[in-house]
Amino acid sequence: MMTNDPGRRKRLLLVGAGHAHLFSFARIERFLRGGIDVTVISSAPLRFFGTGPEVLGDSDGMKELTVDVRALVERGGGRFLEGRVASVHPQEHCVRTESGEELFFDALSLNIGSEIPSALLGGSPGRVFAVRSISSLLELRRRILALPPGAKPHLAVAGGGPSGCEAAANVYELSRRHGRSLRITLTTGAAGLLPYFPLKARRLVAAELQTIGVEVSERRTTLVSGDTLVYSDGSTGDADFLVVATGARPSKVLTESGLEVDDEGAVIVDEYLQSLSAKGVFGGGDCVAFQPMELERSASHALRQGRVLFANLLAYLSGEPMRPFIPKKEPLTILNLGRTGLLVRKPFVARGRFALLLKRWIDRRIVKEFQSPSEEKS
Repeated sequence: MMTNDPGRRKRLLLVGAGHAHLFSFARIERFLRGGIDVTVISSAPLRFFGTGPEVLGDSDGMKELTVDVRALVERGGGRFLEGRVASVHPQEHCVRTESGEELFFDALSLNIGSEIPSALLGGSPGRVFAVRSISSLLELRRRILALPPGAKPHLAVAGGGPSGCEAAANVYELSRRHGRSLRITLTTGAAGLLPYFPLKARRLVAAELQTIGVEVSERRTTLVSGDTLVYSDGSTGDADFLVVATGARPSKVLTESGLEVDDEGAVIVDEYLQSLSAKGVFGGGDCVAFQPMELERSASHALRQGRVLFANLLAYLSGEPMRPFIPKKEPLTILNLGRTGLLVRKPFVARGRFALLLKRWIDRRIVKEFQSPSEEKS
């Protein structure tokens, strides 16, 4: 709990290892010098900074896009706890982990991303794979590569957003490179492909999926049982594998915390990335809603938030003025479509291999800043 002891070191708790926390992880020594102890909680000690579907098409590139978060935190003098937060109690200034540990803080920052709360994930173990789980996608890749010669299974993707399009295209690229033959379908729901993207982007992706033989349907997958899929129009189909890429939402841990959240359950933050309802609680990335203006969920925004989060956490705990987060009006978005890429920076839209190469260059440049020399060489 909080105390007014001026001699006590302050406690900073960073929950989650997403893009918005990287900048702070790499500068833990600055907090320590200011009399602030830092604890990081993350469910995984490693963080992959490409998109999940990319591991389907090119798992060999994972190592150079992976940051050892535990090593980064401990190298700076912080404490790393591998685990998940079960509940957040802003009035008590503490969080409780799933293992039952209570951790008290003077400042808390949340960067726990989002999850897919789909009923589809509960059916048919071994056949259903979550697009936001790297381990799940690696298992799907293994299963595809283990297919016997001549097999032609059906792989379905549920969800027509960026992750669904990337998953379908990267499964095709994986099968092409390794001589496998799959029938791939993508069900989008009534909103169609990439509903929040410019019309030109939607048309280019539709054309690419058609070229590589991915069947696109505006039916919505509502249920899976065994190898049977049930669609929103009442029809059924079968699939050997199902990739679930439907809409992601912030963790229910946040909605149960008492913090003010939006309709989707994201913590509402002000221009300083501080919760509207709890001083000393900050956040970035997919798990927050920026109150001054609506922002799309993107790695670009999260990375830019990271610099402001670091500065404001340090300022808040040191009694100094904080600075506002000023987002870019039109962030750069690049989709990895396996053999090609789609670049969007409104109003500019383009498709081509150059976009894929640019994405890989940007991702590697970001990750290199946070890898140790030994990681870069491995």
